[in-house]
Amino acid sequence: MARKINLLAFSLFLVLLIALPMLFVDRFLSNTQRPWQLLPFGADSLSGFYKEHYSIIEEGSLFSRLADTAKPTVIVMVDGWGVPYNERMLSKDFDIFANNAAQYALHKRMFGITALAESEELSKGFSDGLFIFGGDSSTCEKKQKSLKRDFVQIECCVNCGDAKMISVMDSLILERSWNRVAWTTSQTREGDRDSLHLCLRGLAEQAKKHPDYQFIIQGTHWPILGTPETRRKYLKPWVPAVFINGER
Repeated sequence: MARKINLLAFSLFLVLLIALPMLFVDRFLSNTQRPWQLLPFGADSLSGFYKEHYSIIEEGSLFSRLADTAKPTVIVMVDGWGVPYNERMLSKDFDIFANNAAQYALHKRMFGITALAESEELSKGFSDGLFIFGGDSSTCEKKQKSLKRDFVQIECCVNCGDAKMISVMDSLILERSWNRVAWTTSQTREGDRDSLHLCLRGLAEQAKKHPDYQFIIQGTHWPILGTPETRRKYLKPWVPAVFINGER
């Protein structure tokens, strides 16, 4: 009798051991709003709100989607600017451009590598422009090597932060010496919200100041260099994009 009870108890233990993890996984896979959900690689993880309120753009160059690619254009790659699970966070980002003639989109970008994002966006149709960036001497040397085949000219401002680079961009636009200017930010890459908003406000002001230039402002990838807590707040395959002073 004791043996039967022990066997029954052991069988019940095995059932629970198998069933409980399955129920746990099913519960969290069915909740698409949780940042720690398990999704298949490449799955469409955008919420219904995002799909309803913003244009959804698949992989590829955003510059090539402009209605007038001959118009003077500035492309800014905001390093570490991703699409958060919390829709209100992205709304606050986009609200910075409320006084601009802006269109908003979410752009699919599968890989979290800045150089790949730059290559995808800038190597086709934009190579006759000027690429500018700021950083220490080693960063400058690395960028020069990785992008020298893609641009007519590359200029690095050694030890310059994002605020200084926005000033440099402003001067280049005023000089009218380049029809196309590209820049990748450096102080936003860790996902700090204050640094991001400071940069976006500066870009919004530039786009307002220079209405004859169309601006494409987009993220490179989710903030992979941020803390684990920061990274968990963002969808991996998507980045925000803002089109200003131009039509798609």
